[in-house]
Amino acid sequence: MAHASSRAIVALALACSLVNALPVAAQSVAPTYPRPSILPIPPRDLPPTPPVIVRPPPQNQACTTGDCVSYNLSTQDECVMFDRQATGDQRWAAGLSLDADSELFVERGQRQWNVTAYRLRWFNGAWSGWYVAGVNDLDHKFNPGNNTMRRMWSYFADHEHQALACHRRQ
Repeated sequence: MAHASSRAIVALALACSLVNALPVAAQSVAPTYPRPSILPIPPRDLPPTPPVIVRPPPQNQACTTGDCVSYNLSTQDECVMFDRQATGDQRWAAGLSLDADSELFVERGQRQWNVTAYRLRWFNGAWSGWYVAGVNDLDHKFNPGNNTMRRMWSYFADHEHQALACHRRQ
């Protein structure tokens, strides 16, 4: 799991986005604090969003005071949101490996994409909640031919889906 930290950050961000502000009663002595909901995030029937390319700001070379932070973000992963049709590739259902995406997820003519989070569009048109690879994406169904478990991305073969995928910059 070369990108475990990316997945952990996305899982934390998704969990934090679930926190709902709870009003404090006027007469209460101790305030009540919001509690995070349980993943997966409830589905919303929102249209897919276009891909978003996140690029780092240019490196700050103009520090004249000596107390500036020197940074280089060119080595960070490039992450993009993709809207994809069904792939037709049944290899997505081949077990629980978190490495399947680096071989099967091909975008811009490149392999080695790491699917960090994704959601599925069911045949009734509704979107699933968001799944984070390796965190909350075990399928409750199994592969009938060999009785093995699989991840929810097994539905990439025959369902439209959105995926946040990252890959190493060259």
